[in-house]
Amino acid sequence: MAGKKRDAMAMPMRIQARKGSVAEQKYGKSALPSGVWPKPKPQAIASGIDPSPLDDLIFHGGRVVPQMEFQNIFLGSSADWKQSDITNIDSAIGRAMQNTRLNNVMVQYFPGASVTCDQRPLTVLNEVKPTLLDEPDVQAKIISLFDQGKIKKTDLNSTLFNLVLPPGTILRLDNSSSLNGLGGYHGSVHITRKQKKITLYYSANVFSQFLPGNQENGIVVFNQPWKNVVGTLYHEINEFRTDADVNDAIIKNDDDFLGWTSREGHECGDQPIFVANSLSQVFKEVLANGKKTPVQFMFSNAVHGAEGPINQPH
Repeated sequence: MAGKKRDAMAMPMRIQARKGSVAEQKYGKSALPSGVWPKPKPQAIASGIDPSPLDDLIFHGGRVVPQMEFQNIFLGSSADWKQSDITNIDSAIGRAMQNTRLNNVMVQYFPGASVTCDQRPLTVLNEVKPTLLDEPDVQAKIISLFDQGKIKKTDLNSTLFNLVLPPGTILRLDNSSSLNGLGGYHGSVHITRKQKKITLYYSANVFSQFLPGNQENGIVVFNQPWKNVVGTLYHEINEFRTDADVNDAIIKNDDDFLGWTSREGHECGDQPIFVANSLSQVFKEVLANGKKTPVQFMFSNAVHGAEGPINQPH
């Protein structure tokens, strides 16, 4: 069956972008057209945000990954990082992705399937800190790590490799950068090794903080930069497992590769950022395994808006 094509200017989103930023305007304006939704509107759970049924996510038939793994790969070297930041980031995102109350929100996108998220041991690369990283650099790094045997080569179709940028490194995607609102993005790259086709899934995540001169790099919400990184990781990991092949949908101009996105092409983490009057409405610290853990609330079809942890799945 022929794939569902779209206007070449309309593309789904796969980035985390600050509300009102250049990055949000660039990618938001090129998103898929919206439709019409009947009334009445139900209540959303995130305080201060109105429900928006028009933004509900639709399943397009693409890959979703209910049972997944991830690995955090810290770029640069140990000299570029505070050990406490590495430890805090890795442990916090592990708690968040394995927290039952947070996963209770996400299981609605995997009907009939159990949801698991296993964490591989982190790695800190012994390399020169990059000044700037664009997507070809990100893809080249993931391929290099694979070819050098620095990442485990099993279960690649269900594993997301999170590149975590060190403090001060700028992330770029096309004409947008972390200096104008880009917080991170996820994607995939296809390679052939020994006549076997392999897909590597990745995310790139900014160490969001204020640089000298009070210039914002990434999306700064929390009072400590490592917490901003965890919020971005939570955004990208959830978008990977609900919409793994979005990059193929964009490159091949074929919506059949999409998993769950809205009519406007937004993934599960996008709408909460764009509609919040203050990012603190959707970026919050929640209890996970008894510890305060920074996350970004995801969009929930059940309440037509951003939803925090819940005791029972919908």
